[in-house]
Amino acid sequence: MNDQQLLQLLDKYLRNECTPEEKMLLESWYERYESPLGDTAPDPAPRISAVYDSIAARLREEGEMPALEPAPVRRMAPRWWKAAAAAALILAGTAAFWFTRQPAMLVATAPAGNSSFVELPDGSRVWLNVRSSLEYAGDMRKNGREVFLRGEGYFEVSPNQKQPFIIHTNDLSVQVLGTSFNLKAYDEDAALETTLVDGKIAVALRNQPSQRQLLSPGQKLLLTRKATPGAQGQDWGAFYALLENTANTIKDTIVNESLWRKGRLQFRDQSFTELAKTMERWYDKRIIIRDASLNDNRFSGEFRKEDITRALKALQLIANFTYDMRGDTVFIQQ
Repeated sequence: MNDQQLLQLLDKYLRNECTPEEKMLLESWYERYESPLGDTAPDPAPRISAVYDSIAARLREEGEMPALEPAPVRRMAPRWWKAAAAAALILAGTAAFWFTRQPAMLVATAPAGNSSFVELPDGSRVWLNVRSSLEYAGDMRKNGREVFLRGEGYFEVSPNQKQPFIIHTNDLSVQVLGTSFNLKAYDEDAALETTLVDGKIAVALRNQPSQRQLLSPGQKLLLTRKATPGAQGQDWGAFYALLENTANTIKDTIVNESLWRKGRLQFRDQSFTELAKTMERWYDKRIIIRDASLNDNRFSGEFRKEDITRALKALQLIANFTYDMRGDTVFIQQ
């Protein structure tokens, strides 16, 4: 979303003309860059009007739009004042790169049940796991090698000493010069995983850049959300950080961390809830676990071409449970 698009969207919102889809877009935009101003908002109308006027004035100065009538001012619902505050941060230059004035971004996606591959304009190659997406600039040489990942991706980054490659997720920023690594950052998962295959990368929290870790080949940085039972490691604010060695060789690391690229679902020491989240993405089903006691079981294994019925029957050899499939929803109970 560039300045022109943001301006049009704010204008429509002020005029109470947004469609439900446009309101959802604005909400998604805000959720990515949450305002640090807290949950208690001042009267939002003057703030949103000032943001609108500031963007419009700058674009008029640059000759990119004619003079406009002032946008109407109305009171906004409580959650939308935050979008205005986030827009103000953009104008101040303190927001992330995503909404500075750039050309339209391109999006590569992998839907539930399928992985995908994309070669970026700079020659870097990215494999996306199920229910993942990658946004990037069409001209990376001119507009920078910064991308935004949702979900999980395996990256082979084209070397460029003068222009580092930076991956943003909702929680992390990963800086690269030229390397291969796997980054798993699903919003709904309890932990974020970054595993380096070759080269060198630096992983940092976006809202706490001082929390930063350099990785060597074969190392994995595991960031577990503090609300997760049994989480441990170095205190990184909202996360516990744990640095692990994954394998003895690069080949072993590739095999262990990116089997999903070959259509193989691997899981290690996962609770039923953790495994269910992975299977939901893999099989494009909703899985509801009705008995919390089933999380006393831990699962390790690998599925290849099994459909969800065969996968569940294999899990029944380990844990005592039954299941019912109703349309796209699976109910699991003892």
